[in-house]
Amino acid sequence: MADEPKRPSAPSSPQHLPFLTLVLLLLMALHAFQGPVRSWVSGRYRAMAALGRALDVCLEEYVEPRSADELVHGAIEGMVEGLKDRHSAFLPPVAHRRLQESETDHYAGLGIQIDLTRDRKLFIAKVFDDSPAAQAGLRPGDVVLWALEHDPDGLREPVKHDFAVVTSVPATSNVLRGEKGTRVTLHIRRPKAGGPGEPPGKEFEELDITVVRAEVTRPVIETRLLADGIGYLDLGDFPDGAAAKVADGIAALRGQGMRALVLDLRNNDGGFLDEAIRIADLFVPEGVILSTQNRCPDENRTFHATRGGPAEELPMAVLVDARSASAAEVLAGALQDHGRARLVGVKTYGKGAVSKRFPLGDGSGILLSTGRYILPKGRSIEGRGLEPDLAVQYPSRAEIEKLNLPLGAKPPDPQLDAAAKLLREKLGAPPPETK
Repeated sequence: MADEPKRPSAPSSPQHLPFLTLVLLLLMALHAFQGPVRSWVSGRYRAMAALGRALDVCLEEYVEPRSADELVHGAIEGMVEGLKDRHSAFLPPVAHRRLQESETDHYAGLGIQIDLTRDRKLFIAKVFDDSPAAQAGLRPGDVVLWALEHDPDGLREPVKHDFAVVTSVPATSNVLRGEKGTRVTLHIRRPKAGGPGEPPGKEFEELDITVVRAEVTRPVIETRLLADGIGYLDLGDFPDGAAAKVADGIAALRGQGMRALVLDLRNNDGGFLDEAIRIADLFVPEGVILSTQNRCPDENRTFHATRGGPAEELPMAVLVDARSASAAEVLAGALQDHGRARLVGVKTYGKGAVSKRFPLGDGSGILLSTGRYILPKGRSIEGRGLEPDLAVQYPSRAEIEKLNLPLGAKPPDPQLDAAAKLLREKLGAPPPETK
């Protein structure tokens, strides 16, 4: 049987056709977007060229020489100020370092908390346990008249910082902080001690106390048990690990017989958002804790509570004031929206911006608003703050000074008293006896 002739096969499509199609599509896309891309690139480079030209002119032509770093930092500061956002700021190296330190619970310094008297004298309000200040013999109530900053190498005379009249506590705090191992001598005025069992008299003595700066562990929380099983937990800010410390504080108070909790967020200006969310999760059993709205919708996030927190049924009240801000407002607002706590005090600051810190590589940085916080009920904090459920004013400085309390002594606290009263009523406990 003869072989049948082979039929000619159908021509196959070229193997490179898909590749050519892809290239064609890419060229079409590039053509469609080349206008916007060229405009974006050229606009950015024009701006950079203008900035570089301005820097050259100022460096070469200004009558009084300036360093390039000084001029560049000034330009960056002006750029950020031009955003007209109250939460965004340029951070010079010292301010940037201080902000980095605030994100942890330790720093290099003396280990004191300072405040001002009525006539703006600097005094020590608190001395941290086991701190360089405590070891050197500084005490709460010491008035600091001036300080001598010693040269670490001993080659120059000490630099004197006069505290006769203090205008800024943060600026003075920056002066007193410094590098680990450096020395500063504080010239203080202290009431002379009375006789055995007697309070200090009206006479004073002046002392020079030298402190060697060291790494200080700043107390993130303070706890104590009030009458009727009411626990008190003061949270100063939200550094890394704050949630774990709060959980430990709750456990310790429960061990002492706590039946309800006052959470103090006064003077707390925020910190890490994730820590605030973790702390809220200790108290909220389920539902949304917080949502964020960002420039790019793909970056929007929603955080939910998880069951099993150690204090989900614990009766609570939260103390807030005009300095409660950012993460403190996130925590207080979430507890308020979920009905887990009543807020006592005055209206909060109103910082609802998601802030990120961007280092610039030379020690400086930028703090920039990149989004907004949205509370569980859809409320925005920004510019509004949180209204307390029970409005209670704290005594003014003038009212406290009329009491003639010793420096460093705790003044009356009607806000804490009101919060404790709310919780006693919730627990059905009788009011404390008055003497």
